[in-house]
Amino acid sequence: MLKPPSSFKQIAATVLLFQDMKSRVAQVRAVIGVFIILFLFISISDLLHSNGEWIIESLAIIGLLLGLTWLLNGDTSNIVAGMVLWTVAIFALSKAFYYDGLYDTSLLLYPFVLIFAVFFGSWAMVLPLTLFMFLSFFGLAYAVTTELVVSNVSTHYSVWAKAIDMAAIIAVYGLGIVVITRFMKGLIAKLSRQKALDQAARKESERRMLYDDLTGLPNNQKCKADLNLHLSNSRKNGSILSFITLHMNDFNWINATLGHDFGSELLVQLTRRFLKLEDDSTFVYRTGGAEFTFIKQVRDFAALNDFCHQAIRTTTLPLSLSDYDYDVGCWLGAAVAPFDGNDFVELYKKAQFAVYKAKETELNSYQFYERQMEESTSQRLAMVKELKHAIEHNEFELYYQPKVELASNLFVGAEALIRWNKNGAIIPPNTFIPVAEHSGLIVEIGKWAIETACAECAKWHQLGFARMTVAVNLSPVQFKRGNLPNHVFRALQKHQLDASMLELEITESLFIEDAVHVKQQIHTMAQKGVNFAIDDFGTGYSNLNYLANFNASTLKIDMSFVRNMLSNPQQQHIVNAIIKMSSAMGLVNVAEGIEDAETAAELKTQGCAYGQGYFWAPPLPCAEFLSRLQQQSA
Repeated sequence: MLKPPSSFKQIAATVLLFQDMKSRVAQVRAVIGVFIILFLFISISDLLHSNGEWIIESLAIIGLLLGLTWLLNGDTSNIVAGMVLWTVAIFALSKAFYYDGLYDTSLLLYPFVLIFAVFFGSWAMVLPLTLFMFLSFFGLAYAVTTELVVSNVSTHYSVWAKAIDMAAIIAVYGLGIVVITRFMKGLIAKLSRQKALDQAARKESERRMLYDDLTGLPNNQKCKADLNLHLSNSRKNGSILSFITLHMNDFNWINATLGHDFGSELLVQLTRRFLKLEDDSTFVYRTGGAEFTFIKQVRDFAALNDFCHQAIRTTTLPLSLSDYDYDVGCWLGAAVAPFDGNDFVELYKKAQFAVYKAKETELNSYQFYERQMEESTSQRLAMVKELKHAIEHNEFELYYQPKVELASNLFVGAEALIRWNKNGAIIPPNTFIPVAEHSGLIVEIGKWAIETACAECAKWHQLGFARMTVAVNLSPVQFKRGNLPNHVFRALQKHQLDASMLELEITESLFIEDAVHVKQQIHTMAQKGVNFAIDDFGTGYSNLNYLANFNASTLKIDMSFVRNMLSNPQQQHIVNAIIKMSSAMGLVNVAEGIEDAETAAELKTQGCAYGQGYFWAPPLPCAEFLSRLQQQSA
């Protein structure tokens, strides 16, 4: 026996099913499928229990429904839906007319017809079908009364009362379906709105994951996802795919000095410029704080060169920001697929090698990746690992080159020069110091050098060489952490060495990077009596203001002027000018690179106070230096 849906959950499930349909056509097709299954069950039931009296009609209706499915499209959906519902309603009435009238189970198909009519949302279907059902109830009652229909059901209940009851039930049932449907539609609308909000939130989340909040540019994750498509397109059209990384210059300095708002506005304006470079073959991404990446399809390397020049020109045009006219500098590094790699990781890594190589040349330049860049980086990384091992196992030692008073030809001090004793082989500082500075290990190495120099100078004093001073070279990196004075004072106190016996050598370039921060630390140490020497004077900026403002007490004349001064009058004039200038400013001068007696004599004549060089001794291990010092005093 067929039964209508009997619970709210079934109705809700049906409504949700309809809401999930992609179109009206899909809804009607689903209803036809339901009725086809229904009539298949009716056919089987009729075959088993009624000797197949209505099987032909049931199969005919199934054929009709299949034919309507074939006719179904967007234009005919309402007509087909109406035909389906009317076919089922007429079938139910016909079966009831020939069998048990108002008591025939086929009339239970009416609620199904009403449900689907309401779900189709057409009152043009609902009202006629409802009226048809009312008339069919009273028509059947009349047919039974006039014996047009012979009912097999015996009952004392009035057939007209039965018709009225069934009409009332259908009316209430229909109203209930309407109420529930409206409620469900409201619920579904609410769920749809929530779904839309969830989809919007998901899209926003995806946007935040794949796009930069500040500039709106796609980020490195999006770049990684897009790269495969770009690679595929380049293969199809036979072009070269270039992966270009752009690093801005001094962006951290901009944020620190001019403020993050200024830095953010700078990035936004640069983004507007870069977006003008975009076309069907050019795509721009922000892949880091001060890093942008271009993916560019080009015909050949000449076109790639042209684009790199264009990107640099676009970046370096002056910007007007917050009453500032600011010039942006940059470097570019390019890797090319398929030659340098076929995935994001490889191309990004190799573009980074190239951009760091560009930084070693000049501002506003670019480099293409070459294998040697990676090999150099690998060697540097290996050396960093070895330097860490050297620090842990105390593989460094200090050599000392005498500082000689030219008037007396006596040792009055020494410059401490670090050496790396690597498995018995002495590694000179110019080999590992740049790597140590770049990796930050120079801070730990420099701390060790200061403490060791103070300890050994204190031993010289204990042995009776009380006038001996020691000089230690400093790296700009040691000033950046701001705790250099603490290291110096701790070493002096630990070894009971007077601060005036320690001289710290700095280069002119140090002041260019962060003059205020450096000056503050130098003043802190100078107030305690530590001496400072300007090393390699004349080879850098040679700004006399630095000498006055940074407590320099000693000026060291670079060996490049001293070595050939006797054969080169121009260099001799430079040396003479530096000596006179330093004397006028009350600075002690030390000439480096003295290799013969004639040069030493000439410097003495010009008024130079001290000298260093192979004429007296090369840098010596501590024991040998002490031995030479004792020989001198013997």
